[in-house]
Amino acid sequence: MPENTPHPTQKPEKLLAKIILASSNIGDIVFDPFAGVGTAGVVAKKLNRNFVMAEIDEEYCLYAEKRLQMAEEDPTIQGYSDGVFWERNSLKDMKNRGTKKPNGTDQLSLFFDIKGVKE
Repeated sequence: MPENTPHPTQKPEKLLAKIILASSNIGDIVFDPFAGVGTAGVVAKKLNRNFVMAEIDEEYCLYAEKRLQMAEEDPTIQGYSDGVFWERNSLKDMKNRGTKKPNGTDQLSLFFDIKGVKE
C-alpha cells in the first residue's frame, strides 16, 4: 500500500513530519482526535514518538491499522532523509551527483549549478 489512500483529505507524511518535529521530542505523545487514515500516527511512529488517535469511520481505521503495520517495515518518510527535508524528486538526483551535505556557502550548490562555486 503506498502512502496515498482513498481518504479525500489525506495529508502528506512530509507535512506531518515537519509539524511533529517542530512541536515534539522523541518519546513525546502525539494526539490526533480526527485520525482519518492515520497519517499523524504513522509519522509519529516513524519519528519515534508515541501516539493516540481517534477515528469514527471504521474503514479509515482499517487503513490506519494497515499503514501502521507497514511503518514497522518501512520507517522512511518521502522527502525526508538524514534530518533534511528535500524538494520533490531532488534527493535521488543529489545522491547520483555525489554532492556533499551542505556546509557554509556551499548550500546553494546542492540546488543550483553555479559557476565558480566549488563542491
